[in-house]
Amino acid sequence: MSNDKGSVNSDPNRPVVWSIAASDSGGGAGIQADSLTIQDLGGHACNIVTAITAQNSQRVVELEAVSTSMLTQQLNCLLEDMPPKAIKIGVLANAEQVKLVRDWLAKTLASYKKKHGVEIPIIWDPVMVASSGQELLSENQIIPADLYLSLAKQVTLLTPNLQELQTLTSGNHNQGNGDHGTLVNLSQLINTNILQTGGDNQSSLSVDWLAAHNIAHTSLYHQEQLFGFKASSVDTFHNHGTGCTLSSAIATAMALGHPLLDAIVIAKAYVHRGLECSFGLGKGPGVLARNGWPNDMRYFPEIIMPEYPKLAVNSQLVFAKVSQPLQVYTVTQSLDVLEQVLIAGAHTVQLRIKKPKNVEQLEQDIQRAVVLGEKYQAQVFINDHWQLAIKHCAFGVHLGQEDILQADLTQIAAAGLALGLSSHGYFEMLLVQQLSPSYLAIGHIFATPTKAMPSQPQGLVKLARYCRLLKGRLPLVAIGGINQDNLAQVKETQVDDIAVVRGIELAAEPGRSWQALQQTWQALI
Repeated sequence: MSNDKGSVNSDPNRPVVWSIAASDSGGGAGIQADSLTIQDLGGHACNIVTAITAQNSQRVVELEAVSTSMLTQQLNCLLEDMPPKAIKIGVLANAEQVKLVRDWLAKTLASYKKKHGVEIPIIWDPVMVASSGQELLSENQIIPADLYLSLAKQVTLLTPNLQELQTLTSGNHNQGNGDHGTLVNLSQLINTNILQTGGDNQSSLSVDWLAAHNIAHTSLYHQEQLFGFKASSVDTFHNHGTGCTLSSAIATAMALGHPLLDAIVIAKAYVHRGLECSFGLGKGPGVLARNGWPNDMRYFPEIIMPEYPKLAVNSQLVFAKVSQPLQVYTVTQSLDVLEQVLIAGAHTVQLRIKKPKNVEQLEQDIQRAVVLGEKYQAQVFINDHWQLAIKHCAFGVHLGQEDILQADLTQIAAAGLALGLSSHGYFEMLLVQQLSPSYLAIGHIFATPTKAMPSQPQGLVKLARYCRLLKGRLPLVAIGGINQDNLAQVKETQVDDIAVVRGIELAAEPGRSWQALQQTWQALI
């Protein structure tokens, strides 16, 4: 199997990702692990060394911190010429370094971001113990928890394991027995996202818990939530550098344009595969393999949403399958447009009325759409209004991420309706594919003024990866800004079908416009 790198090795457009961390002379963790990961996933690694260690696979012999002057020079020198698209922070060797990095982020980097109008995600893995179990900081270097937290307020994501979380909260809170209060409370206290990693437990399953807080380019329904990322534990002795690899993989994925939730599941899959293929070099724990971009569903985690337990229950439901390929799938608010494309031969249409004039007119329109579908033997999906879709026996219902949490999926399945779901990236795809919908819409691929979206355009590279990951599991439909000019490029991603809104709805002759798109789509190989 060939590797799917984040970008071609010679690509000058690789995003710069900084690693602010200690050197591991054994090459398994720290800056060495970060650099390998960043390069493997398609970034360019810049190293800001906080300390030099003498260590091998069995033990850490000595750690020597670089001076605050040298640390400052590294930060300023790189910002001048190679500014980051994302930053990963690892070991900070003493209190002076924590203060320096905290103040530099709050002043120098903040000023740079404001001047250039850019976002720079910062992922901090607050490493306090080496993989061998040894404390990295001596007693005279112990850093107060409140100082750590003052830095944590400057970052996008904190990735402590359970022991580190307890240290950050002075060990006064019990995080066991399913109690996530400490995690959520700390996230609210420092006003940032915290991912508590769970790979160091003794269970056959590993669950990382995220207290999500104010995540950019993400649905409001996925803010201020507690998410679990569950996967089988990998039984291997060779796990040195797991935390470093996870955090630097998250940073790299975000540098490549993925929002935080997507970056976490990408990194989880990357680490899982790396552990399965890990290998030993010395007498102690060995290192993770670097296998390129993760494209196999076996390595991606299952997503748990404790606030919405019905998602787990509904994952056992069975929805009707699409009876024929969706092909060029028209989405419209107009019954006239809907009828014209059906007359032209469309197999699938969606009536999407976001702002109905009144309830009576809405019901009449839905009923009319269903009748037209029966007349032309087409699959008519009703957007959002699932109760009326059931009442008038529509072929199916299409729901967005927000609607899933409100609709009664049990009723939809019991009525024998098909279910189409929207998604906007890895996280949402993984979340809703657990429900086994009839098809999955992926968008928006290109910029579109059809409606305001919290997510950014997906683009063709991401779409191709989504298709490679989910191909054959369920029909995949690309939507958003698709037209005759980019149809061939979309086809190359191997997506099954496309959905078109404005290109048909605003056409002078919607039926002819649909036919032209359909003919082109079918002719493309």
